[in-house]
Parts: sequence; structure tokens; C-alpha cells
Amino acid sequence: MAEANVKRLSTVAEQIIEETYPTIDRSIQITREEYKERWRKVQESMAAKGYDLLYVCGSELDRSDAAWLTGAFDPMIERYAVILPSEGRPIILAGSEGGHVLEESAERSGADIALLREFQISDEEYRWARFVGLREVLSRAGLSPNGLKVVVASPPDVLPHSQLRMLQSQFGEENVVFDPDLLRLIKYEKSEKELAIMQEANKVADAAMRGMLAVTIPGFTELQIASVGDFIMKALGAGRTGFVTIVTSGERGRTVIGPATNRVIRKGDIVSLGLSPTFNGYHGVVRRTVRAGVEPDPRQRRFIKAVEDLYVVVMDAVKEAAEKGLPSNYIDQQGKKYLENLRIETLSGELAAPHEPYTFVHNMGCSECQEGYGAVTPYTTNPLGRQVALAIDVALVGFDEKGELIFPVRYAVVEDAFWKKGSEVGVYNRLPLNVQHLVGNLEPIGDDVNPYHKEFPVT
Repeated sequence: MAEANVKRLSTVAEQIIEETYPTIDRSIQITREEYKERWRKVQESMAAKGYDLLYVCGSELDRSDAAWLTGAFDPMIERYAVILPSEGRPIILAGSEGGHVLEESAERSGADIALLREFQISDEEYRWARFVGLREVLSRAGLSPNGLKVVVASPPDVLPHSQLRMLQSQFGEENVVFDPDLLRLIKYEKSEKELAIMQEANKVADAAMRGMLAVTIPGFTELQIASVGDFIMKALGAGRTGFVTIVTSGERGRTVIGPATNRVIRKGDIVSLGLSPTFNGYHGVVRRTVRAGVEPDPRQRRFIKAVEDLYVVVMDAVKEAAEKGLPSNYIDQQGKKYLENLRIETLSGELAAPHEPYTFVHNMGCSECQEGYGAVTPYTTNPLGRQVALAIDVALVGFDEKGELIFPVRYAVVEDAFWKKGSEVGVYNRLPLNVQHLVGNLEPIGDDVNPYHKEFPVT
């Protein structure tokens, strides 16, 4: 790689950061008062169902529940958990190393923290760590394990077996139950502060994507393109990401959400890009598909345009459902109806319908897509929430179940985040649906913005 080309990466990143940095409010965070209000809501729900203690677990992969309860959105290495009694503050349960980091979370939210040996890295030794047992933690909180009804609000596929056995040995198998919806339904509805933070997260997402588009040039590797997005996100205040930054080119398009690799971008490659900055605990997201070094040919353009048209159909359905209070599966039905009538030319010259790889709308917040509730499917008959943040994630795959290419594009996607407040809906992201004209250059977006973009009205 010529030195001039490598310098282009930093030049692009520096320009994007310089333009965007003054527009980001890095000070906006969830206050202790809001955390206390969250605990009160959860405790009221616990009381209504007869639960005495709530338990959620977390890891670097599954952060949402503990992040929402205690601000523990930046865990490191070890697993951890949070218990919330029917009265009082939650307690973060951590290992020795990760506990140092989670002390910051406890300070942020006002939660307590305790170190348990059960959460340490299994083959390490911590001579000076002051571990306590779960029984002592309960005693400090004025609780006895005898007769307590414990609700595990994390999904069963997330809770480690060792933690389940710990709970059952302390409280008895009959007193440990799973009820993930208890927490999911509460944190599905967002406060104005949450939606405002996500607005900042998506400003970061747009800036980082603009940088990656500018360096989607033949000769760079996928990782070099991703490095620009990652650098911009961190420089603008995003500490980590909801998923590893996605850059898939050429044949790697069939990985759909594959991370960037050292594969060199070639002229004419179809490239899918995606990123999700974590900003003060909340997520932004943006994904797009383009062609490197040359405009898409007519057949490729029709395939990509079909995804953009699907976006329009789905967002129009979202707006209609919000205005009329329709069941949320109306949105799914409209998207499926569009796909049923879609016909695109295959590589063999026939007309056929490509398939969507997943649902069109999913929930987001303290994770990019792992909130466990709120995705729009054919079976969700409830209306969308009153005040929520969601993602529109529309895509089509151009290969069959064996990976054989059927259409001229392996995978194309448009994903953005949007907010809903009452009957009002707005997409956070400003980037247009089609961003091909932004590939390989730093031209300003100008007035060519997402037709559904609307700033969340912060009061």
C-alpha cells in the first residue's frame, strides 16, 4: 500500500471528526434520579407478581439488562450479575478484575457492588481480593435467603448453568423462576433522556459511515475501511460498539453480517458496510451497500434499489401504524406484500423474487438488537410502544441455501434507527438511502438526506 493511500485514511477521519465534533453533546447521560425511577418501576412489577428478588446476568456480549438497571454498560472480561431486592438499591455482583471497572458503573447509578469468587476468571488467583458469598451479600441488604422468591429476568439462553445452580442452591429450585418479560416490557418504553442520547449515538453513526464510504476504494482492505469508522466513533465519544464493524466485499457478501478482514477491495466489488456506536450506554446504527470503484451496473442497481424501495414501504407502514394505532404486524404484512410482488432479473436472465434474511424492524437501546422484545414479526399483534426506539433493517440476499449466487448482488442492506413518540415517527439518521455518490469522496451530504429523517424533539 502506497504511503499516500495510507495517509488518506487518517486525512478522511480527521476531516469528518473536525466537522462533527462540535455537533455532539457528550454530556448527556442517564441521571441517578432516573435510575432510581427505573428501580421503582421494576420493584412495583415484582410486587405485583409476588417476587422478592430480581436477578439478571451479563457479559461483554449480553449487556442490555444490567446496563439499563445500573449503568453497567462497559463490562470487561468477566461475567457479572445484578440483584434487585423488592426494596432498596440493586447490587452488582462482579469478579475481581471486572469489578474495578463496574465500580464506575455503581458510582454512576448509585447501585451497590460486591465481589464474588463465582464471577472471577476460572483459572486465575487473586490473593488480595476480598470476595464475599451471596449469603453475605443478602445479609448486608437485610435479606435472608429462606423463602425468597427469585425471578431471573435474563433469558434462559443467556444465564450460565453455574449461576443457575448458585441460585438454586441458595434459594431452592422451587423458588427460582424465569420471567424475562418482567424487565423487557418496562425497558421497551424509553424516557426522553434515552431517546435524546440515542440521537447523539446516531450522529456518531452517520459520521463514521460517511468516513467509511469515503475510503471504500479499490486497494484498501476491509479492515482499513473499518479502521476509519472505528476511529471516528471513538474520537466522537463512542466507547465501544453494538457489533463488530462490518465490511464485507465480493464473495464475502454471503456472510451477511461478517466482520472486516484483510481482504483487499477490488474494483467492481459490492461492499456492505455497517457500524453501531455505543454512546453513553445507548446505541446508534447505520448500514449501507455500495459498489467500489465504479457505479453498479443496471442489474445490480435494480437489486439494490429493491432494498431501498422496501425501506420506503416499511417506513410508510410504520408511520401509518403509529398514526392509527394499528397492530405492529401490519408493518410486517406491508413489507411481505411488497416482496410477494417483487421480481428481479437473475444471472440467468429469469425473473424471480429474492428473499429477506430477517424481520424488518427490531428493538434497540442498551444493545443494538438484543433487547429480547419489540421486534416486529407476523405474530406481534400489539401496537408499537408509546415512546420507543427501533431499527429499520431491510435487506435482500442474492444467493441460495447452498451459497450459490442467483442474483447479481449477494447481499444488500439499508439499516437505520428511528424513534416513535405517540403518533410521531422520525428516523435519526441523515444519510440518504442510496449513498453510492458518496463512495470514494468527501463531498458534503447537503440537502440529500434521508426522506424520513426528523430530529427527536428534546424538551
